[in-house]
Amino acid sequence: MRQKIETKKGAILYSTKNPASLNIIRNLKEHFAWQENGQNLFFSACGKTSCCTKLFAYGQNVEILEVKPTAHMTEEYFLYASSHKSEKKFPSLTVHVPGNWAEAGYGGKPKTLNYSFGCKIKQILKYIEQENKKNNLNWNVSLEVDHHGPTIEEKKPLIFVEIGSDKEEWENPLAGKIIAGALFSALLVKSPEYKTYIGFGGGHYAPKFTDYVLGKRLIDGEEIAISHICPKYRIEQIDRDIVQEAIKKNFEKIEGILIDKKGVDKAQKEKIVNISKELKIKYEFV
Repeated sequence: MRQKIETKKGAILYSTKNPASLNIIRNLKEHFAWQENGQNLFFSACGKTSCCTKLFAYGQNVEILEVKPTAHMTEEYFLYASSHKSEKKFPSLTVHVPGNWAEAGYGGKPKTLNYSFGCKIKQILKYIEQENKKNNLNWNVSLEVDHHGPTIEEKKPLIFVEIGSDKEEWENPLAGKIIAGALFSALLVKSPEYKTYIGFGGGHYAPKFTDYVLGKRLIDGEEIAISHICPKYRIEQIDRDIVQEAIKKNFEKIEGILIDKKGVDKAQKEKIVNISKELKIKYEFV
């Protein structure tokens, strides 16, 4: 099938203080013909700065969770070239939307979500999984639930694409090349359209929802996309308003809510079902 050009204009954001950011940016230059323009990078299909297909990567000299789109950035969505940290420090490549279902322990506003782009998330994660296997890197590839900052007012999706989980992985050149390729491909190629859902339940790395996004599990025989994900450990803290916000803040129309039946307890199931009924949105146990 012939790939279509992405009509929504996106850009890359990165931190000049973040080792994974710098690894990814270095690979964009070395393997994908991106060029430096001061602290920023650009890609031009014809090599000219005035090219109509010009793409940008904007660098900011702050920590990655403090990087935000600025007023001069006219793009419609932003992909963060980022590190991922975990206590277990296992090698991983992860994708997620930033935002806070409850308190803001790591930046952003409390009880505030960003806009999401579920089909783009799926496109990126599938590219990473394919290249991870093809190159025999064999790291863990997964979604993460919505967490940490930044949060922005604009109706522009933010997607973190991350290398984890410690210095050795952040600076791994092959991991950097895979993420660079995923970002570049996502900016150039239109993401296929899928019915898009919101997920509730399960752990931080959302293994069941990851399987749906990678096409290993289907709904009614079809692949789907998932935008926002709320983990089991946040369900007690959420309310009707934040669920309504999750339904609203998307590029795609939300088809319904998926509840990980093994990833929630009885009280949590009842809470999500009752909120779904109040909001008159379809829900399904998976």
